[in-house]
Formats: sequence, structure tokens, C-alpha cells
Amino acid sequence: MPGSLTDLVAGIHHGIDADEAMRWVARLTEWDRYQGSAGIADAADFVAGEAERAGLTGVEVLSFPADGRTAWWTFTAPFSWTPHFARLSVPGRAALVDYPAQPYTLAAHSAAAHGEAPLVRAQDDGWPPGAVVLVPSAPGLDGKLFARMREERASGFCVTTGSGRGDGAARVELPGDSALFGFSVVPGQMDALLRAHRRGERARVSVEVDTAPARMPVVVARTPSGPGAPPPNSPDACLITAHLCHPAPGANDNASGVATALAVGRVLAARELRRPVRFLWAPEFVGLAAYVHRLVEEGGGPLPTMAVDLDMVGQDQRRCGGPLIVEHSPEYLPHFASALVEACVRALPPAARSYSGAVGCDVWAWRTTPFVGASDHAVLADRAIGCPSVQLGHWPDRFNHSGADTLDKVDPGELRRSAAIAASAAAFVATAGASEADRLAHVLARWTARRMTACLPPDEGPLAAALLTRRARYGREALGTLRTLGADPVVLDRQTRLIDGLHHTLAGALDEVPAQAPGSPPLRRAWPGPFNLRALMGAMTETDRQWFASRLAEDRGRFYASAMSLAQSIDGVADTAEVVRTAALDAGIEWEAGFGERFLAAMKGADWVKEGEGEPS
Repeated sequence: MPGSLTDLVAGIHHGIDADEAMRWVARLTEWDRYQGSAGIADAADFVAGEAERAGLTGVEVLSFPADGRTAWWTFTAPFSWTPHFARLSVPGRAALVDYPAQPYTLAAHSAAAHGEAPLVRAQDDGWPPGAVVLVPSAPGLDGKLFARMREERASGFCVTTGSGRGDGAARVELPGDSALFGFSVVPGQMDALLRAHRRGERARVSVEVDTAPARMPVVVARTPSGPGAPPPNSPDACLITAHLCHPAPGANDNASGVATALAVGRVLAARELRRPVRFLWAPEFVGLAAYVHRLVEEGGGPLPTMAVDLDMVGQDQRRCGGPLIVEHSPEYLPHFASALVEACVRALPPAARSYSGAVGCDVWAWRTTPFVGASDHAVLADRAIGCPSVQLGHWPDRFNHSGADTLDKVDPGELRRSAAIAASAAAFVATAGASEADRLAHVLARWTARRMTACLPPDEGPLAAALLTRRARYGREALGTLRTLGADPVVLDRQTRLIDGLHHTLAGALDEVPAQAPGSPPLRRAWPGPFNLRALMGAMTETDRQWFASRLAEDRGRFYASAMSLAQSIDGVADTAEVVRTAALDAGIEWEAGFGERFLAAMKGADWVKEGEGEPS
């Protein structure tokens, strides 16, 4: 590890004020931050004010429609919806469900309601009009049940989501224009409702919401301009993103990311940078899509050199159950970003030393994963945009998307580490000259070597050889991106030859890749802008949509990562077999026979994929 990077990380880590970051987290947890709500508008104003106090400049709260119609590529604006109060009671229980005192109990985008309603079970025949449907578990809340609720004019539903073991109710979302209300309850609450149903009692419901037109806020800021500022329209060194939206409390998801980005801003605002670092806080996916659309389609300026997304970065690992995850930028977008961020993690000062003092010791854990794209970085790193983006976050998190995601689940030390990693990577790019770029070339070559040697047995076979070749090519092309920082061509050539030599040596230990038979026509993208799984599902045939929904229900994370990898492997050159093969390599997931082909067939059925020659993506 070059000493200069080690010193940079140590200095920035020392300068992070974790107590201040925790105060920001605490304040943010007080708002329900739905994407088109008064709560997120208040949170955005708070973040903008704190960004200015942190020393950032150019702070602005951009305003986009929250009308449910305006679109940026395939990303549609959220509906305006601000919840105020909701209560569900049965005789003998004054308030069985009480929002906002019980977080997450009101389903997002619930319709207003007031009065009494009969209770029915989902499996009952002949519901009376206006019934409240009792659903025993979240999987039962499917498309068929929603269709029946519309047909039989149900007024709303209650669904069991939490376990009742302290994790609280879990998130339930309705379409933005829903005519239903919904309550998310834990088993004890559902038992009380079922007892009331058996007694023939009616529930009393009150839901107060505001659907008056609102706006979707996007907060932007940048570091102050230093001496020798770059010329106008030069790309920013780095974009730091953190999604602002989430129901209260949402401490780890994502008040922690928002606060960490502010902490990064404070520490970088105090440093002299040759290139600016930009910050963005926005509703997840759609807010960033609106901002990037302005850059790309409306001439709003160049894309940044790289991006770091902060999503769920404050987890108390012992309580919540997951390590810090460094999710690499995608394989189809070779760049030095992943190696740099990983080097910053490795350079963090240890909290303690071994008995002899020879070895640093820590009780926290971290892992790297292939690109998944389940947060804002997917918009930037999409083939259509092409901004290398790394995500920092935690997974698993046993309290995620539940009312138990509270301030006590956040670890100040973890916030500090995450802020130091993101700030150090951004500062390196913002200050790097030729000598720093040359040192990063060595770091990148060693990072590539580690990834290449990981392809050796027991991961043997044709896919291992293909993966080795792909990772070697990535390393060579990533070295080329260091030219933008002024790296010496001689240094880059030397490191490239080292990668080539290692590739030649390791390839001898692996089976040769069998020659590919002549394939089918190449696949090309036919959807506008970055990939959007939700929009794809909306464009599908009903049969394909049901297949998608069933696979999502089986394993949401695995299916999402598979979908993103398959979609991003469509480049206008590869045929179906090659797209499936490349996607499996990049995602690091083994699929059952026919899965990839079935997914691509569904994309064709939605007219999102075309066959035949076209412009490479």
C-alpha cells in the first residue's frame, strides 16, 4: 500500500466527527421521507442547511414533479402522498394499530378512510362491500388478491409482516394511485383481528393523508473551488450519492448514508482539492434518474469521473448481522474506482493491535461483492450512462425495511469508517497528479492479480478460464483509465505486461475455453436510458409478469442481481448464449438451465430487446 494513500486515509479518518454524524442520523429519523411527501421536503431542507454549515458550496434543492406521470427515461415521478394519521381498532381495543406511533404500520400510498368496516379473511367467500381483508402473511398479498379486492370493492387490508420478536412491522407499498388502504401488522395484532372477525365484530378505521400536489426534492452541493481550479465543464472528481427517501425511522436505511455523505462533505470542504467533489441526496433511483437525465439529455454538464453510493452504511454489525459490503463497479465498465475504494478500506487504521503490536486487529468485518445495482449507483453505472460507481453498504440487516430500524442499530464507528473510505477515495481522485496516478497503477495491478488468482481451483472448469480472461482484460483496460489522472505511459505499460504474464501463467492451470459454435443474432437494447426492473415488469405480458413475481418472491436479492446482470450484458454484439454466459460470470451466480434464456425471452416480449445488428451498447 503506498504510504501516501495510507496517510491520506488515516488523516481523513481522524477528521470525521462521528458524534455530529449521529446527531444528523437522529434528526433524519424523525421524518417520514416518502418520495413525494412533505416529510422528504423538510428533510431535504435540513440536509441543504447542514451541507452549507459543513462548508460545501453551490448548495441547492432542485425541484422535480411528484405527479406520478412525468418520466425520465423509464423512471416515473412518484405520486404526492403525505401520511398524517392512521388508526385501526376493534371493540375492546381502543387502538390496535396506531400510526405514526407504530412505524411502518400504514402501507405507503394508502387511500384516506374513515368509518366502520366488516372484517373478512382472504380465503372467505362472498366479501361484503367495504370489507377489511385479513391476510395471514406477506406472500398472500399477491396480484390475484389485489384483483379480487378491486372486484369485490374491499376498502383495505391488514397483512402480517413482522415476526413479533421485536423487529416491528415491515414495509408494504401500494401503487401511487391506489383506492385501498393497508395496514402492516405483527402476529399479535393479526390474532386480535381474527378473534374480532370470529365474533362478527366490525373494525373502525381512520386514515388521514394529504395527496395535494407536491414536489420531489434533489439536494446538490460541491466542495469549494481551490487555487488552480479546473476549466469550466471539466468533470467532477467524484460524485457522492445517498438516497434521502424512506419511511421513519429508517436509521440505517438510509439516514446513515445521508449523514455519512454530510460527514464526507465536511472533511473534504476543509481540504484543498484540485478537482471538485459533488454531492447528491435524492429519492432513490427516480431522483437520481431525474438529475442524470438533466446532465445527459438536457446538457446539464459532464458526468463525474466516478461515483460512490452510500446506502445502509451505519449498521451495528453485531446487532444487525452483516459486514460492510464494497460492491464493485460493473465488469463491463473497466475503471480504477473499485481498486481505489478497496485500497482505502485496507488502509483504515486498526482500532487495536495484536499482543505483540505487530498486527492490526479489528472486530468489524468487510467483504467485496460483484456489481448488483440495487441502489442509486445502478443508474450511473448503466451502459447507457457509463459512470463507474462503487457502493458501500451492509447486508444482511435483520431490521431492514421494518419499524425496528432505529437509532440504536447505528454504530458511530461504522459511520466513521464508511465516511473515511468514501472521502479518501474522492480526495485521492480530486488531488491526484502524475505520481499518485503511477502509484495507483501498482495498486490496481495487484488488485487485478488477486482477482485473477481467485479463479484457480477449486473454481475449475471452462467458466474459470473464461472468468480469468475477463478479469485480466478488465485490469488492462482499467489501467488505461489512469491516463485521465496523468499516469506515465511507461508505468502503465509495465503493469499491463505484468497482468498479461500472470494471465498466461494461470491459464496453463485451467481447462481451455471450448470454441463457441456459430450463434443466433446479437441482442440489442430497445429501452431508453438506464435499466429499470419495475418498468420492465410493467411492460411485460401477464404471463411473464407472473413468472417474474414468483421468482422475486423466491429470492428477491438473487433475482434482482440476475436481472440486472442479464440486462447489462446486452451490448449489441453478443447473442443470447453469450449474454447468458457473460451475465453469469459477472454476477457470480449459477442459474438453473434455461433461466437466462427465459428472462431474455420475457424482455423480448416486452419489446425491450431486439435481435439483429444495431449500434453497440
